[in-house]
Amino acid sequence: MRGMTAVTKRQTRKRNSEATGFARDQRTAANEFASDVWQMVRNRRCCGEKFRREFVIEPYTVDFCCIALKLVVEVDGEHHFTDAGRSADRARDHYLQRLGYKVLRIPGYEVLREPNLVQNKIVEAIAEIRGS
Repeated sequence: MRGMTAVTKRQTRKRNSEATGFARDQRTAANEFASDVWQMVRNRRCCGEKFRREFVIEPYTVDFCCIALKLVVEVDGEHHFTDAGRSADRARDHYLQRLGYKVLRIPGYEVLREPNLVQNKIVEAIAEIRGS
């Protein structure tokens, strides 16, 4: 009976094939920053929490998401530091926050220069959400 419930939940969840395909392409073409952060959080390496990479939260695809904690980690490349990029990020963050997600933005250059600092920021965000 338990297996039937899992199948039923999967069948009822509608997937946008275009968004899923985009996420798959993003995983394949990930930049060095995203790949480094992925190594930090994959396989429950960060506080035992499961993160998904290039996760679709329609209409967006986020870099990393811990669904259980509703934590989104975005690694920002140079286009995020333009006026248009900052404006788009504000709208996106506001939307995700309305859905109950906490958004942690990390500048890509920080991933290369201070990887331990980046990992500590993620750990701190997890601790804050957990309330510990």
